Amino acid sequence: MAREDDKPIAFSRWKSAIKPKRAKATEGLVVRVQTVPVPRGVKRRDVKLQQELDRIDVILRGQVGARAFAPRVKTVALRRSIKRVEPGIVREAYRPDHLALAPLPARLPKELARPFFIPRFKRPPSGESGEPTTVFAPDTRYVFSDTSYPWSTCGRVDTAAGWGSGVMVGPRHLLTASHVVNWGPNNTAGWLRFTPLFFDGNAPFGVAWATLIYWWNQANPSDGINAVECAFDYVVCVLDTRIGELTGWMGSRGYSTSWDGGAYWGHIGYPGDMAGGQRPAFHGPGVMDSTFTQSLGGRDSLGIRHRNDVWPGQSGGPFFGWWEGEVGPHAVSTQSAQNWGGAGGPNTSGGGDPLPVLVRWGLDHDP
Repeated sequence: MAREDDKPIAFSRWKSAIKPKRAKATEGLVVRVQTVPVPRGVKRRDVKLQQELDRIDVILRGQVGARAFAPRVKTVALRRSIKRVEPGIVREAYRPDHLALAPLPARLPKELARPFFIPRFKRPPSGESGEPTTVFAPDTRYVFSDTSYPWSTCGRVDTAAGWGSGVMVGPRHLLTASHVVNWGPNNTAGWLRFTPLFFDGNAPFGVAWATLIYWWNQANPSDGINAVECAFDYVVCVLDTRIGELTGWMGSRGYSTSWDGGAYWGHIGYPGDMAGGQRPAFHGPGVMDSTFTQSLGGRDSLGIRHRNDVWPGQSGGPFFGWWEGEVGPHAVSTQSAQNWGGAGGPNTSGGGDPLPVLVRWGLDHDP
């Protein structure tokens, strides 16, 4: 566990304590803007790139109506591979020189602003009504397109089951929620694609696909998220490219209950109510209220109750803070569930010492 005096920087001090940095020109960087699965039987001579003034088209000669699917993803349960949780694990952040650093993401210019995708309801004066929300007034979220660090580390996670959010925690290591993964039978998982700072279909850092997922527990949200699923609602996905060298990555820390009640945290995710999941949104300041402990295979993890503003689509997005002297922020939990215990209840995220252990395992075994 973290020391009680090892507290994050208060959110109110981010602007003064985190000094902006300029980007440096760097040559030789390559961005893979898209991957197109090719149907079986297609030969190299049947594939053609056709460049227009504002786009490049991939042409498959003679292929009409043929489907091609990304391969399933291998998964590994860590509880079968590691006997105990090692406390005090800290993974360091990384900011590449080609990205500027900003203490807060810049707000959208007016020409890009859009109304809420799901309208904000106005309560009648009598007050005998409600709205389908897990956002607590005042809603402090705002949409942004800023591609500086550390916002560059976050992005949209797409699967066959829908979309969620995630954050890079290593050169090819993505942290997201377990319930975002499209789990299949026999510990399999369907395809998973990560697009850092996806914005209206644009992929400024390209895309990457998961090849391997490390997990403590598989969460199935179809019947709601129970206490164990919430406390262990995080996985590390090993991606097929080192996209983190373009985006940078956050560090990771185990959450300490001594941080309850402190306004330390920021959060990034892709809420369905603000832009239909098409734009990233930032929330801050975030406060964690209290925790509950759940055990699995002899290790303890935390469900973290909070009243920070989240909406479906933000699941898997990180809650993160800054510490004095660090290169970048550290993720301490991933958004898990809304309306814990019933309508109007708190929201929850999953974190604790097993989170950075999972990150370290991925970094050590698939660097």
